[in-house]
Amino acid sequence: MKLLLCNVAWMKWYNGITDDDWPINGGRFVKEKGYGHEVLSFQRNGRYVYGCVQARNGTIDIKRLDPNSENYVDDVLIVWRARSAEGAVIIGWYKNARVFRHEQEANSKRVFKYDEELYRPRWHIRAEYKDAFLIPPGERAFKVPVTHKGFGSQTFVSYLQDNNQEVNRFKRELLAYIEGAEKGDYSIPQRGKRKPIDQDRKLLIEKTAIDKVTEYYCKRGYNVMSREKDNVGYDLLATKNKKEIYIEVKGTSVAAPYSASIGLTSNEYENCKRSRRKYRICIVCDSLANPKIYEFMWDLEREAWIDIHTFSQLEFTEVTSANIKISEADF
Repeated sequence: MKLLLCNVAWMKWYNGITDDDWPINGGRFVKEKGYGHEVLSFQRNGRYVYGCVQARNGTIDIKRLDPNSENYVDDVLIVWRARSAEGAVIIGWYKNARVFRHEQEANSKRVFKYDEELYRPRWHIRAEYKDAFLIPPGERAFKVPVTHKGFGSQTFVSYLQDNNQEVNRFKRELLAYIEGAEKGDYSIPQRGKRKPIDQDRKLLIEKTAIDKVTEYYCKRGYNVMSREKDNVGYDLLATKNKKEIYIEVKGTSVAAPYSASIGLTSNEYENCKRSRRKYRICIVCDSLANPKIYEFMWDLEREAWIDIHTFSQLEFTEVTSANIKISEADF
């Protein structure tokens, strides 16, 4: 199997730079320029997608993939990794890709805008759009041990050709993960054991979050009343003069906001849709150590739930559930 592990900056969709999506953790080039040539790596262009990686001297040693290759090599599995808040993780892949030795000329139709300038990125890798798969931002949990031998800790390109136990195990798990992810299963192959839920700790996280959000609104001149036990679809009612705000509070011990996964009950979810102009969703990260409040409100212009301080936004995934009971057979 011809496999290439390529490092890119972290983005949500790799479909251009927007106010809501820009590259981070991309090395010196991205830090200095503010953009990277990978920002269009999952944008469809005709039949294809085009990928860019910061190869040394602009050259990929394709003879390590195929000793008989000259200018390019075909049928390569390209696995893209990026650095998240929790370390390097897999963000997507191209199957059956063509990898060129040298950087290729920009395509006039592939263009992105940054700081009022238009850029046409060069590229090394091409694949058919149907063979490209991008993992949703909230599901990127398959870690790459980049600092270990054979994983290319000092390079943007790794060939994973070391014949050691860890590299071979990683490749086996990677292929299993790709097969599962393409079917919608993003669980990593080596799953940890589920620890018993510490109910006392869970309650403390929730209470701390409620207290912090209550204090937050009181400091802003609101009168705050608890509605937690009233089954109204939110936790707090904040009033100031004739203004009312319905506040749903969620606490988590997770410190990195983009790693947190938060659930809404059906009642809370329906309420936030029905009363979204009055509704706030407050997520308190790192509740027990260094609580930080993310306050999301409905933005009419963007039609999204936006944190008023960081301008990050919420992504909703609807789920279907059912109630069942045992009854006598009717036949």
